[in-house]
Amino acid sequence: MPFRLRNTLTRGIDVFEPLEPGRVRMYTCGPTVYRYAHVGNLRNYLLADIIRRALLVRGYDVFHVKNITDVGHLRDERFDRGEDRMLVAAKLEDRSPEEIARAYEAAFHEDEALVNILPAHVFPRATEHVPETVALAERLVELGFAYEAAGTVYFDVGRFPGYGRLSGNTPDELRAGYRGEVEADKRDAADFALWRRAEEGRMVKWETPRWGEGFPGWHIECSAMAMRYLGEQFDIHTGGIGNVFPHHEDEIAQSQAVTGVVPARWWVHGEHLLMSGRKMAKNAGDFQRITDLAAGGIDPLAFRYLTLTAHYGRKLNFSPESLAGAGTALSSLRARMRSLEQAPSGEAGPGGPSDLSADGRALWDRWTAAVDNDLDMPTAVAVVREIARATDLAAAERRWLILDADRVLGLDLGRVDRGAADERATGGSIDAAGEATATGAGIGALPVLAAELLRERAAARAAQDWAQSDALRDELAALGVDVTDHAGGLQEWRIADR
Repeated sequence: MPFRLRNTLTRGIDVFEPLEPGRVRMYTCGPTVYRYAHVGNLRNYLLADIIRRALLVRGYDVFHVKNITDVGHLRDERFDRGEDRMLVAAKLEDRSPEEIARAYEAAFHEDEALVNILPAHVFPRATEHVPETVALAERLVELGFAYEAAGTVYFDVGRFPGYGRLSGNTPDELRAGYRGEVEADKRDAADFALWRRAEEGRMVKWETPRWGEGFPGWHIECSAMAMRYLGEQFDIHTGGIGNVFPHHEDEIAQSQAVTGVVPARWWVHGEHLLMSGRKMAKNAGDFQRITDLAAGGIDPLAFRYLTLTAHYGRKLNFSPESLAGAGTALSSLRARMRSLEQAPSGEAGPGGPSDLSADGRALWDRWTAAVDNDLDMPTAVAVVREIARATDLAAAERRWLILDADRVLGLDLGRVDRGAADERATGGSIDAAGEATATGAGIGALPVLAAELLRERAAARAAQDWAQSDALRDELAALGVDVTDHAGGLQEWRIADR
């Protein structure tokens, strides 16, 4: 099955074919480093990571660029009439804009590492690519797609007939929906700034031969950096759904007006992460960093697992309950991997898909089909969990299948903690309803997987599925948990002596 990926530009799920055989060039809109990234931002960076991993597994050589926006400017002059956010942060923290940018950039890289995101090959900074930005703006003026007014340069939306193709907006709709007072030097309310004249007292600015001191607009930076590292046209551009308009729409207009081609063939956008029914935002009280989760004792990879439980094109609810569920599921997979590592010594795993058993190959095919179907990760994760429970397969084969899948999942399932807890539960019971008690120092040492298997076994016994009950008893024994059955569906368990 070919790899298929949703394309915002075509409104379809298209078979992916790179411009250059065997090589994929990819651009991701990175952070604006005036504050920390929150977990909603990380969901979109995880989308780019999953795409990249899926392509790597398919054998492509992927070259990934992710920009760092470290220029202080308004995010969108159409809707944001407030102060420059970088300068506001600098004033509040009593640091220079450069110090602010470098500190939050470093934090961003640390946050990505916590959720196992592969580092981009290039992290270009907007401040280090101002000459390319100015040159692009000058070229747009020369071609008649932009005009200068009192030191500010605007893109003339009316001169670009394809404007709105990505977002579905039209210039007329933009004019009707424009909020705030239109700048007097604009020819049209829908026009947007490529370069802005520096107001008096501005700290971050650059001198230009034509327009004096100023600074770049938000959108043109990405066009300039993408051209610099990926050429006039590349394969994939990713970002959050909020980037579709105006950022990516404007980026297409700027680039295509100069080159004659849409800069990226695939535009892939991830939906919002919701908290209390609304999207997470930097200026809202629901802001949460991945480091906050780690400080609270939550494995950051539990958040990565949570993002895999919903398709990237659907909104995802983030709550203590959903995160706890993801953490439990991740612990379950790790526990199963521990049990698989206890396979008889000398048992060799397959060398590749061609060495799999018929049942193993069927599972591998289903996993691959899910990933290839526009990154259907909820289905893919369900298949992995099915592999982990497929006791009819050899342990080495199950382990190979899970680790092969983890090349895309990125959950580090091959690095399982083998250490025992300091305080161990020695035993306990679970009733027919799945309610558990424990004796000894604490139930926390009972593997999460064992607790899950005991509940599944209670359900199997209630349904008189004795074959399943026996199979689950064997799985528990492999985990070092002995089970004794009693009347009324009660199961008594204890940690076996080793």
